[in-house]
Amino acid sequence: MVNEEKLLENYKNRFKKNPEYYIDAGGRFELLGNHTDHNHGLCLVANCSLRIKAFVSKELNFVTIKSTGYNAFKFCIDDISDSNKKESPTCSLARGVLFKLKSLGYKIGGFSCCITSEIPDGSGVSSSAAIESLFGYIISYLYNDGKIPSIVIAQVGQFSENNYFHKPCGLLDQIGTSFPNANFINFKNISEPLVETIKFNLPVTLFLIKSEGNHSNLTPLYAAIPNGMYKVANLLENKQYLADVNPTGVIDKIKSLNIDEDLKKISIHFFIENDNVLKAKKAIENNDLESFLKEVRSSQESSKNNIQNTFVKGEYEGSPQNIVDNVTKFIGNNGAIRIHGGGFKGTTLAFIKNEFVDTFEKYLKKNYLGKYYRVHISDSAVNFKELCK
Repeated sequence: MVNEEKLLENYKNRFKKNPEYYIDAGGRFELLGNHTDHNHGLCLVANCSLRIKAFVSKELNFVTIKSTGYNAFKFCIDDISDSNKKESPTCSLARGVLFKLKSLGYKIGGFSCCITSEIPDGSGVSSSAAIESLFGYIISYLYNDGKIPSIVIAQVGQFSENNYFHKPCGLLDQIGTSFPNANFINFKNISEPLVETIKFNLPVTLFLIKSEGNHSNLTPLYAAIPNGMYKVANLLENKQYLADVNPTGVIDKIKSLNIDEDLKKISIHFFIENDNVLKAKKAIENNDLESFLKEVRSSQESSKNNIQNTFVKGEYEGSPQNIVDNVTKFIGNNGAIRIHGGGFKGTTLAFIKNEFVDTFEKYLKKNYLGKYYRVHISDSAVNFKELCK
């Protein structure tokens, strides 16, 4: 956990004054909905207990940000239109958020802040989306009475990542970091997705477990998944996205296509996973743990067998699938585990029945020490408070 007293002292030492505000924002969990968002499908995402924290004050026309372990940077709020400057990712994301909020008609202004993160490298909970949401909420609270809607915060974060950080991404991560608790998302209308917040009260404890390796040089593998779905949507009904295809009898129709078997499997996954999401949502609402765990296992099986993103071929040892196989054998019916996020490498997410948590954590300490995080779904997307002056 982050030492907030040390962060406060860092602010005082850096800016020679007391901060006016404290704020934090969480990362995100992909509970269910693996590789469905880019084809306008269904997802379950949740806000993460791993947070990015900051002490902040209003300033006139400049933004000054000092992140723990990095050099400080400063820019004028009149200098935010150039999206191609060579600068730190955090600086780019901050300028992109301010630019988009201003273009939408919101008030913007300067601020000084010291930031630190509880989100470890490679933990798979989207630190970039969390920092985008943090900046969005800073502007919301400091200059707009905290009234910028969560969906706008998410959309502005996506804009900044796409256009200022130049990283393609959907909206899933930003919704997870901008909305509280767990959220069901229907991306059918991508410009205005349906977001329904649902209380997650299932008696499980969540664990993130890191695999070996990282996501670098995996772009072609990721791109093949949506591209395969686009191709099949076009072949089936001349549609761009699988969400626009009539689902009645669609799996049989996909199987009858004269195309590569892997393309068929990738597209079949989309419809299986949408069904998993709907059933898991119902299970959360009914507090039905066994049904929820069943859908987690079904999701993992489809990711493994259909989109085949649970390990890089030829690199099974230490992979997410290796972790899933080991953990599944150990926990039996005491929980479920699945690939988390884009896959191939990265993290897995385990849902462990509370009565089995102590036993499971002993197993993790023996087998995955330094590679796991005990986490929970956060009731708050953002925590903001004005400090005593």
